[in-house]
Amino acid sequence: MNEEMPLTPKEKIPLHFLVDEKTGDAFIGRKKAVYKNFGSKASLFLGKVREQESDANEKKIFLDSLNPHVVFVCGARGSGKSYILGVIAEELALQNPNVGVIVIDPIGVFWSMKYPNKEEKEIDLLKEWSLAPKGLDNLKVFIPEGIKGKVPGETFDSTFAIQPSLLTADDWALTFGIDRFSPSGLLLDKVLKNAEHGYKNIKGKYIKAKEKNYSIDELIECLETDAEINSREKGFKPDSVRALVSRLDSAKAWGIFSKDGTPLTELSRESQLTVIDTSFLEDNVTALVIGILARRILAARKISTRKEAVKRMKTLNVEELLELEIPPTWLFIDEAHTLIPSGNFKTPASNALVEYVKQGRRPGCSLVFATQQPSAIDTRVLSQLDVLIAHKLIFDDDIKAVFKRIPSLTLKRFRKPSFIKTLPIGVGLTADRAEETSRAFVMTVRPRMSQHEGREAEAIESHELMPEKEAEALIKEMLENKIRSEQIIEIKSLSKLIDALNAKYRSKVMLSKVLDYLEEKGFIITPDKVALNEESLEEASVEEPTALEEAELGEALESKEVLKALKPLQALALPASIPEAKALELLNAKRGKKLLGLLGKEETIQELKFKYLPVYRIKCETASGEAEFKSSECFLNPLTKEFIHFKNNKLVESKGLSKLIDLSKAEINLLKEFAGKNKLSLFQLAEKTGTSESRAKTLLKALSEKKIVMHSTGKKAKDSYSLNFLLDIPLSPLHELLESMEKAPKQRISLNDQGIQAGIDEKQLHKLIEGIWPNTKIKQLSFIYLPVWEGLLQKTPLVKRKIYLNAVDGKIIE
Repeated sequence: MNEEMPLTPKEKIPLHFLVDEKTGDAFIGRKKAVYKNFGSKASLFLGKVREQESDANEKKIFLDSLNPHVVFVCGARGSGKSYILGVIAEELALQNPNVGVIVIDPIGVFWSMKYPNKEEKEIDLLKEWSLAPKGLDNLKVFIPEGIKGKVPGETFDSTFAIQPSLLTADDWALTFGIDRFSPSGLLLDKVLKNAEHGYKNIKGKYIKAKEKNYSIDELIECLETDAEINSREKGFKPDSVRALVSRLDSAKAWGIFSKDGTPLTELSRESQLTVIDTSFLEDNVTALVIGILARRILAARKISTRKEAVKRMKTLNVEELLELEIPPTWLFIDEAHTLIPSGNFKTPASNALVEYVKQGRRPGCSLVFATQQPSAIDTRVLSQLDVLIAHKLIFDDDIKAVFKRIPSLTLKRFRKPSFIKTLPIGVGLTADRAEETSRAFVMTVRPRMSQHEGREAEAIESHELMPEKEAEALIKEMLENKIRSEQIIEIKSLSKLIDALNAKYRSKVMLSKVLDYLEEKGFIITPDKVALNEESLEEASVEEPTALEEAELGEALESKEVLKALKPLQALALPASIPEAKALELLNAKRGKKLLGLLGKEETIQELKFKYLPVYRIKCETASGEAEFKSSECFLNPLTKEFIHFKNNKLVESKGLSKLIDLSKAEINLLKEFAGKNKLSLFQLAEKTGTSESRAKTLLKALSEKKIVMHSTGKKAKDSYSLNFLLDIPLSPLHELLESMEKAPKQRISLNDQGIQAGIDEKQLHKLIEGIWPNTKIKQLSFIYLPVWEGLLQKTPLVKRKIYLNAVDGKIIE
């Protein structure tokens, strides 16, 4: 950190700035005319020049904040780019009360600016810079409205929401990953217009226009009931409607939408540093939030800066004033390469931010954006920057991208890749478009006065491990307190927390021990829940713990890691009737023998274990008419990926369902027509599926390449198609066989760790069920357990295979 950046004699080009006449401090981004009128007012202290042989060495650098700027910060991970974002935001919050500052926080670290810097090294460094630790009193943290009940109240100040009516068809299409001019994209455009302007539903009733205040539920209602959209002649295909309804329904879970929305004046407000915490959202949703926000800020500022603005404001209603009366605004964005990527790929933020930087200077819109990958940023945004701060970079493509857009004269030695690759942490090559700055220079960033939580965690060894018994007692007590506080918790959630605490304290506390402890304390233990009492068990609605809740309990694993859920201790299972001796006999008949009793190697039975296979119990709802739904149930074997039924006291399974799992809805719809039929012609398939022959042919070609269908040409050149497998599945979710497992005898069992891992996940299940049965959705998933014998057969030490035997009736599970 203390190394200087020397200049060689032949490169000793003078470094000149616009300089404060009294203090000698240097300005970047400030025009002479502005300095003459305002002096050093609202200038932001960023750091000092760090060039030993330059006359400007150790000169303080201040960034102008009276004019709008586009500031680009880049650097490899850990080089200090997020740190300087905090410095700029910190200075704005302290030095310029006349602007609004909005920081988009995709990793949840800027909330710590409320508190003074507590890092010992930096506290000492602050003294050297004549600064002191200081928290920001004017910081306000916003989280998505839909998750406020899941996040501790002390970690945020308010919530934000967006009106769905603010989104264009392009916004929705980019967020959902839909081609804007595909049938789904055109359907999006249609439903937005109809919801806004009014429409006639399938009952002939006119639904009044919502103008600019409709909810997602109202969009869904329009999709499902609009007469024009659902017309057989002129409307859209039911599959397209259902797919869009499903996407909109899932969008509600993001927690960012509200019919009223958050007024812009709550987010961009004078003397307020706003942090919008989007760490709870996926990248595409964060991009949507930023895109909408940038568009709103630009529109509001355009109106505010017009000459007739004062007269116009008098005619606005309260809602319009709350949306338009905002000050000049600085927008901060980290990880910008995920939001405004280069090339042809666009996100919901791309066009909005391009317009923001191109048109924002006159209305007072500033942007500060940072990235690890300068080469991956949209060049339309890079072309507008006027201040650049480049920290250490590793890759040549990124270094080239920086020097291609650097806005000032640059020394040759600065342009050498070896120079920028060896910059120390917290040091950046800084360039300014202003004429008063003679060339790019090296700057050391000043230490933060507020706390920075974005630094990389240091991995250190524990000086002392907590004794096992002490750790176990602590974990039990913490979990007991959590359940007393929340009234109820699911067993699988409890298991996750135990895993996290074991990692934290390097202990090996078992779930069974915790449950025994809780039972002794008087808690109610059920197969899938632990409750404080019977009342809480009946009334409480249990949710998965949030990442923040897990963090409070010492989460030592990554918050987004998918943790394997432990099965309930007790469950319903079919009773076993095949003893071990019979299982060995049946298994022996299946093992590989020598050819003619002489040739080759034969398999030997290495072991035989009794286990339980979790069978999915799937409860569905099927739309059978207007606002009418029918409930049904089916059971699926995750090992064979087939429906399982109970018929004549035996277990039977469907055939061919497993072949449909990775297919699209259109492909599944086509294949269903083969059920019970040997061959079908192209014309028959097109007619039965309600599609064109060219579309059917395209689907058949794809299925043929997957070796699912066979194409043959018969007499008189008539083409026909047939399946490569037997398809025997219930074509209706209401088929009586599907619920037959309910009639099978069952018993309550205690499970141990001898479960069998499922071969199909819940996401695949939802896709499969909705593919084979249109208008059907899964409402609940649970398990019943099938007893099986797991045999391990070995031919050679390296050639082994497992074989499963159904312990109910002795059939081999293929």
